[in-house]
Amino acid sequence: MHTTWQRLGLALALLLAWSATMAQDFFGEEPLPTVDEAIQLVTDADWDNQQLLLDFELIDDVYLYQHRFGFTLKDTNGNVLDDFKDLTLPEGKAKTDEIFGDVIVYFHRVGVTLPVKSVPLVDTVLEVRYQGCIEDTLCYPPTKKTFEFSSPQPTKKSPAASAASPVSNGNGFLDTLQSEDANAFNQWMENQSIGLIIGLFFVGGLLLAFTPCVFPMVPILSGIIAGEENPSASRGFVLSSAYVLGMAVPYTLAGLLVALFGAGLNLQFLLQQPAAIITSAVIFVVLALSMFGLYELQLPHFLRDKLHQPGEEKRGSLIGAAIMGAISALVVSPCVTPILAGALIYVAASGDAATGAASLFALSIGMGIPLIIVGTGGGSLLPRAGMWMEEIKRFFGVVMLGVAIWLLSRIIDDTIALGLYGLLFAVYGVQLGALEAAGEGLARLKRGLALVLALYGSVMIVGALSGGSDPLQPLQPLTQQPQVVNQTNNTAPQDHGPWQTLIGKASLEQALAASRRADKPVLVDFFAEWCVACRVLEEETLSNEAVLTEMTGFDLYRVDITEINADSQAIMEHYNILGLPALVFFDTTSNEVPNARVLGEMGPDRFIQHLNAKVAPHL
Repeated sequence: MHTTWQRLGLALALLLAWSATMAQDFFGEEPLPTVDEAIQLVTDADWDNQQLLLDFELIDDVYLYQHRFGFTLKDTNGNVLDDFKDLTLPEGKAKTDEIFGDVIVYFHRVGVTLPVKSVPLVDTVLEVRYQGCIEDTLCYPPTKKTFEFSSPQPTKKSPAASAASPVSNGNGFLDTLQSEDANAFNQWMENQSIGLIIGLFFVGGLLLAFTPCVFPMVPILSGIIAGEENPSASRGFVLSSAYVLGMAVPYTLAGLLVALFGAGLNLQFLLQQPAAIITSAVIFVVLALSMFGLYELQLPHFLRDKLHQPGEEKRGSLIGAAIMGAISALVVSPCVTPILAGALIYVAASGDAATGAASLFALSIGMGIPLIIVGTGGGSLLPRAGMWMEEIKRFFGVVMLGVAIWLLSRIIDDTIALGLYGLLFAVYGVQLGALEAAGEGLARLKRGLALVLALYGSVMIVGALSGGSDPLQPLQPLTQQPQVVNQTNNTAPQDHGPWQTLIGKASLEQALAASRRADKPVLVDFFAEWCVACRVLEEETLSNEAVLTEMTGFDLYRVDITEINADSQAIMEHYNILGLPALVFFDTTSNEVPNARVLGEMGPDRFIQHLNAKVAPHL
């Protein structure tokens, strides 16, 4: 009986299969296409124009939903680089759908262009999401595909081509060093040998030495040399060399860390936070009070005993100089110039820790050569031990206090900083003898200088109490003309100028979307209150009338990333901001203008030239 039922079931299955086959042949139906057969997707990366190209090709009667598109660009570690939320998709065909209602769909073929804000320095993965249907038949489930793109690499040139290339010969070398574009520096180095790269970093460091980034180190080094009992040229050379080697340590570590962890590490951003600045300011105050003779800085007992051995005391002062050099490099000099930014871009892209460390070491030694020259000369010019030496020490103690105030000015109100400068000047003037009877000769000259310092310090204090903020124009609030109020329109909002301040990644993305809808180009100024160079750029260039006239038609956004948090860090990483100040230009479609970033300070005339040469041709 059991065998009979088995045979009957097998016969029934064969009959059903034959019936299905005959029905298919009779009605002429074919198997339904798979989603990959119905929807073919091809992608390509156009890094020259900073965009990813997607081409969807659909068979007949198949359509794609516009609202089901989704795109995410990530690095190979899964970090999101862009989600393209503000993407403008091509126009489609209106359709009333049984499931989604009134929708926009695409038939036959559709191309999508994804703008890339900045060319990635690492390999990337594009995630594409979409959903399609066969009209009046079925809908496919949502589909997700991933596509990998390699980081764009420079084209290798033949020797003949390299000889003719403007960035591969001697003139290209000089043009690269003078370029305002950090990417030009990076691209030049990618085609060079390791020896030439380290040499270029050294020369770049020499150029950095003559920028405001290094100037604050000069009085610090001079104060260290002045603290010696018998300064000399040889002693100045040794101390300044130790200072420069100490300064090289943070740069070398920066090169190592950036090579290992990428540009998103953003050391400058971390080291300019209030905790780091206050700690450094306290160190300079402690050093200053020591130079005033209030106390003597001493090492722990076991180290002091060792250093009291013959020849060891000098070693102790060398260690101190090296430590001060390291502190100076970390906090006192926060600038980022095109040369340094380009160096960090190259190191981050190469991922070679040894090359990164060696390159930044060469850069820091190049920066330190002028400091060694100054230290050697200063050691020979400073007087020997005696009363004059005590005066010199007190002078550099005041300089150290000035450096401490200058550091604090990044995180305190400018008015308070002006008051502190005034108090320092006034007290030092009185200490020099401003209130004492005039003597003869040098004593009279000394009292005259003391009076000038005391009076100017008093003026700065008055200026601070009046709301002033500029040490060079302390009485500006008292001397400026009062604003004339238009009585016929006194309810109008106050004009705060053309710049709009934004905080947060979402605010910036919304602003860029608004500018794109208005078909306007954009300049974004990334700044922070602790960035001194940002203030200089704002006051001297970005507020200049001629510059603002040239920028007519631009939307001007100032992104405040003073506070360290996840959102500000995300902005820095998303837009690949290595350091401040940084100006980024966007065209009318919110794509970054290639090779047009401004890193570091730039005067009004050079900025206008940069605008016309690098930005205008892309608008």
